[in-house]
Amino acid sequence: MSSLQGRLTAGLIMTVVAVFGLQWALVSLAIHRVIENHMATRLDHDLESLLAALSVGKDSQVGLPSGRVAMVYDQPFSGHYYRIAAEDSVLRSRSLWDQDLAIPVLEAGKRLRLYRTGPENQPLLVLARGFRKQGVSVTLAVGEDLAPIHRDIRRFQLGYLLLSVVLLAGLILLQRYSVGCALAPLVKVRVNLRQLSQGEVERIAEDVLDEIRPLAHEINRLLELLKRRLTQSRTAIGNLAHALKTPLTLLTQLADEDPVKDHPKLQEKLAAQTTAIRERLERELKRAQLAGSGPATVRFRPENDLPALVEVLKRMHGDKPLDLRLNLPESVVFAVDREDMLELIGNLANNACQWARRQVSLTLEDHNGLCIVVEDDGPGRSEEELRQIGQRGLRLDESREGHGLGLAIARDIVEGYGGQIEFTRSEALGGLRVRVLLPRQEVE
Repeated sequence: MSSLQGRLTAGLIMTVVAVFGLQWALVSLAIHRVIENHMATRLDHDLESLLAALSVGKDSQVGLPSGRVAMVYDQPFSGHYYRIAAEDSVLRSRSLWDQDLAIPVLEAGKRLRLYRTGPENQPLLVLARGFRKQGVSVTLAVGEDLAPIHRDIRRFQLGYLLLSVVLLAGLILLQRYSVGCALAPLVKVRVNLRQLSQGEVERIAEDVLDEIRPLAHEINRLLELLKRRLTQSRTAIGNLAHALKTPLTLLTQLADEDPVKDHPKLQEKLAAQTTAIRERLERELKRAQLAGSGPATVRFRPENDLPALVEVLKRMHGDKPLDLRLNLPESVVFAVDREDMLELIGNLANNACQWARRQVSLTLEDHNGLCIVVEDDGPGRSEEELRQIGQRGLRLDESREGHGLGLAIARDIVEGYGGQIEFTRSEALGGLRVRVLLPRQEVE
């Protein structure tokens, strides 16, 4: 069970059930004892009355004069019984009919409380005492049916059980209400985290309970650390690329000097390697340009984020009159990271701008997720080349910077979001058409 409220409710139920169960058993036992003691007191009075009415003859025979015994003892199976045992005789109530009670002989002054089965299987409470009357030892026992008492106790137990269930339900509702009030600040934190994941806020509010404040503070600290390291990483890539441009320029100039020209093969190898390094640095510089510097938690808002990207692309490809058309949905926020999307779309659009003659189309749609379509009016590619394009490091035209590492990076981003990327020929513009579909990212 992962719910805190569920655990508290389960703990309360087990505790209250144990308490009510124990209380129910103790109360039932106490009531049973009280009633039996009260019944024993009444039986003791009946026993005293029978002893007072008991007569002992000269031959040690015992008897009870008529009219001295309560009528209930004369009614068969009435639930009230007596048995009197003298030295040579036994006297039983008519209510026993033809049955007897197994009562041990007791010395004078001894008394017992017994449980016996009477006529018609009646459970009996029997009180037995030993006496000496007129020199004769007498054991006198009086019993009463416990069945009516047992029925009353069962009714009480049932009523008490129903009351306990009602009280238990009330306590659970009260507990859930109390826990809900106590956990309300956690709901606020959860809403805050959802807003953070959607890019609506950049920090978690720390005006929460004392127990939660350290957690919120640590999350904010980690967010700041992540943002700072991401910025440092992107800045370092750009700085490194810029720092290496000067040495590369010197190496390029070195390849054109006379001593190197005397060795054509060496000059060719040096120029090829220098060109490869330069192209890789150019790609990394463009990645740093396109990536931006916003916080990693900001969600992607095409209306706000892409116009600036378009301006950057136009400046980067200012050597050609590009018509870069942007088709965006209105007022849509996608639950994907802004920086990832800028890098993904930037790479795709940059490749399209490099190959386009005059026109590039960038379209975003909400098709149960984010759908990105980039088209250009360039030369396009054959079916075989379309199958190969996007593989890491693959260059379809070694003489021109184009569909290479940038598309491989785009493919990695798409795969990271569990999406799909496909390359076809654009029916509208005639060049390459790249379509990316990223499934909707659910925010719990």
